Amino acid sequence: MMQSLNDPAASGDLLREHAALPWRMNCDGNLEVMLLRPRRGGSWRVPAARFSVTRTELQSADRAAFQEAGIMGRVGSEPLGRYVALRLRPCGSRKAVEVTVHGLHVWGTLVSWPNDVKVIRRWMAPAEAAVSIEEAGLRDIFASLVSGAAPVQPELPSCSRTVAVRNGSVSGLASSPTTVRFAPC
Repeated sequence: MMQSLNDPAASGDLLREHAALPWRMNCDGNLEVMLLRPRRGGSWRVPAARFSVTRTELQSADRAAFQEAGIMGRVGSEPLGRYVALRLRPCGSRKAVEVTVHGLHVWGTLVSWPNDVKVIRRWMAPAEAAVSIEEAGLRDIFASLVSGAAPVQPELPSCSRTVAVRNGSVSGLASSPTTVRFAPC
């Protein structure tokens, strides 16, 4: 659920997560993305991991994709987008989290992986994924990929990194409404 940083529930330091948006070209030459859902119900999402001082954001996204979805591939160096979400903590409180999403070109999928009994993974068209996701910020990133428009980036505290903008669009996003551009292989 996307929230304004002025929301009292979202006050305080932001936690950071790095997510991977797995993608591939199917045998018909169409783009597909992978979403995950817990086996015991829940909403569709992409693999994500909390920030770690021992790993770069690309390594974190790659590791999340392997552990949560059982996929291997190459993570794009430029983020597809970012958003702010509220996460429910084990103690019951909510905490604001800045999620940076990177494209991950999938080269292989595993039959068995660390979380294989906990999640269902599904390949789908980006337009279908955009309407399947409940988290507003992630849904906006998917919608921008489908339409080719740059997503509205949240206003983050000055300590956060900025998203690179080139030629009027956010790096890693499609430049025209009819194409979707991910990091090259």
